[in-house]
Amino acid sequence: MTTILKGTCPKCNGSLRAESQSKYAYMYKGYDKETNTLPCNNCGSQYMFGNPKGEVNLRPDGTPCMHEYKTKTISNCYHESKCIHCEDTFYVDSGD
Repeated sequence: MTTILKGTCPKCNGSLRAESQSKYAYMYKGYDKETNTLPCNNCGSQYMFGNPKGEVNLRPDGTPCMHEYKTKTISNCYHESKCIHCEDTFYVDSGD
C-alpha cells in the first residue's frame, strides 16, 4: 500500500479559505463578504460536493501542490480532471 504524503495547502495556507479575485465572487456558494474569501478550491472544494481540507498531495520535489488540472471527457457528460504535477484526480458528472 502506497502512502500519499501531504503538506499544507499553498493557496489557503491551511485556513480552508482563499481570497477571491473575481468581482462576481458574491455569486458563489460559501462567499464571505467580510473577508472577500471563498472555500479553497485547491485543497478540496474543487471536488464534486467536496470541502477544503487544508492539505494537498506533495509534488515529486516534496513541495505542497498548487494544482494544475488537465481535463478529459470520459463520456458525454462525465469528465476526469488530473493534476499534471501530483496526479490528484477527481471526476465531475455534469448530468447533461
